[in-house]
Amino acid sequence: MNKSLSVLNNHPHIWRARDQRQSETKFSLGFPRLDKALNGGVTSTGLVRISSLTGMGELSLFKQVICQHRTHKLVVFINPPGLLQSPWLENLGLKAQQVLVVKPSSEQESLWAAEQCLKSTACHCVVLWSNAVNQKEARRLQVAATHNDALCLLYTPPQQQASQLGYPKANMGSDSQANLTNESDSALPITLDIALKGKPHALAVNIRKQRHGWPKDNIVISHRWTPDNHAIKWAMAHNTLSDQALHSVS
Repeated sequence: MNKSLSVLNNHPHIWRARDQRQSETKFSLGFPRLDKALNGGVTSTGLVRISSLTGMGELSLFKQVICQHRTHKLVVFINPPGLLQSPWLENLGLKAQQVLVVKPSSEQESLWAAEQCLKSTACHCVVLWSNAVNQKEARRLQVAATHNDALCLLYTPPQQQASQLGYPKANMGSDSQANLTNESDSALPITLDIALKGKPHALAVNIRKQRHGWPKDNIVISHRWTPDNHAIKWAMAHNTLSDQALHSVS
């Protein structure tokens, strides 16, 4: 029995609260309070899930992570909820030549494209929008990212219904359904899992799961997400990309 406990205790996948590993590379988000809660920022490899509504600043929150410059590396956007414009990407800090947009026709094709991009070693960051990802799919993306020095940002809707996760609806109260969803979410083999909620001129961040760290709730950061015409004005004043187009694949 003692030998079995010793083997389990020394297993590399067992994490203890007293073990604060500082060796892994982190990308700062640029928000000190959030970076501190994440023990330095977002890890440079692996799968990060962001549960969020669309258009509340969920992409610009990861601006510094997405725009980390790596020689000859691409940033791939898969199944984005809107059209990505070159001036907006320039304002974000990306060159059009660095960006590839992929528009698959189904959820399965989106997941397949993301995995292939991560495996290619040509990508620094893959940004994927998907309605639901199960444990097997999450594991494949996590392994592909960590083994090829890449980061995958997975954007999902704020709440996933039990039916999307394979649970039956019959004879299931709302509380039970929420518990099943939360349990399945927390079991996903991913590096970081966060949820965003919009507030006036701010975002509330809930860290639901992080590797080598504790969950933390209601980290409020100042973040202007309310839509205005600032980006349009900037694009009109700096539009020097009329002859350039984004690389897009359908």
